[in-house]
Amino acid sequence: MITASYYVIKEVSQILEKKDMLEGHEVFEKFSKRYTNDKEFQEIYEKFKEYLNKNDKRILEDIKTKLKKLGDMRRWQTSGGISNLWYKDRRPGVIQLVRIT
Repeated sequence: MITASYYVIKEVSQILEKKDMLEGHEVFEKFSKRYTNDKEFQEIYEKFKEYLNKNDKRILEDIKTKLKKLGDMRRWQTSGGISNLWYKDRRPGVIQLVRIT
């Protein structure tokens, strides 16, 4: 399953910050077609369509908050670290050597 990356979410967030809703709708629609299996992104897109119908500022603020949380989560998921490695330590021999001496 392919999900929208941090950079996609960041682009959508920046457009919403500019308050250009026409461009925001175009970008949301483009990415929603590309990432149809991304459940979280699709939910935010549905909220955005609801905002366009109702024009309620609270819904827009909720969308921005959800985009920020989703972007942060995606950035951490794709970052490196020992949790993403096959081995618990990048240099297992060094740790064993230090314990011996």
